Amino acid sequence: MALSDAAIERYSRQIILPMVGGAGQERLAASSVVLIGCGGLGCPAALGLAGAGVGHITLVDPDRVELSNLPRQVAFGDSDIGRLKVECLAEMLRQRCSATLVAVAARAEEGNLPGLIAAADLVLDGSDNFATRFAVADACVDAGVALISGAVAAQAGQLVAQAPGGAPCYRCLFESEPTEAPSCDQDGVLPGAVLAIGGMMVQWALLALLRRPEIPFGTLVQADLVSGAQRPLRFTARPTCRCAGR
Repeated sequence: MALSDAAIERYSRQIILPMVGGAGQERLAASSVVLIGCGGLGCPAALGLAGAGVGHITLVDPDRVELSNLPRQVAFGDSDIGRLKVECLAEMLRQRCSATLVAVAARAEEGNLPGLIAAADLVLDGSDNFATRFAVADACVDAGVALISGAVAAQAGQLVAQAPGGAPCYRCLFESEPTEAPSCDQDGVLPGAVLAIGGMMVQWALLALLRRPEIPFGTLVQADLVSGAQRPLRFTARPTCRCAGR
């Protein structure tokens, strides 16, 4: 996919990076990413992917914009209240980039995930519940698609990078869904927290799409979003996990 003169000018600050170059920018333009969740993490992730020149982005979220979303879900405004998040976000992105955008107003579940991610080069998961995270991670293992998963509650965040082969995978960290999980509705959250983790998701996503060796597959990063401290933890495949042997 040859870059036009306009694209070379638009992405010039990326192209001059040795890790990107013209070939890398062409690779981003040819890439397809599925973004699960268009809330606090999904908004900055979508903006970052589109801004970087990713050519095809599928947005998946069943929810509508609420007033309490606006402080941290930076793609939405008062006029969007009551509208589907995927439609608002796709509309905003179309004004800013030339990516092919697909809006799917549905919950990501075991039944529809194989079809959603079949043609994807990468999946980003910014969903707000463990049931969706486990379903997305399992589907990525089965499809052989790389996954970047992010989560934030209160002033703590985490990222997990799951390799395309699926080993080790999300279930190697968490064998089953926790009975209780932190949530923004109960614990609260500040806008900077979701922007910080959403930004890291974009950075890891671009490294993965560029096939850079720096992408930390098989790593969980825990972040204290007050002190700024980060704790990376390498993890390995469990012999009893569904990804074992991959």
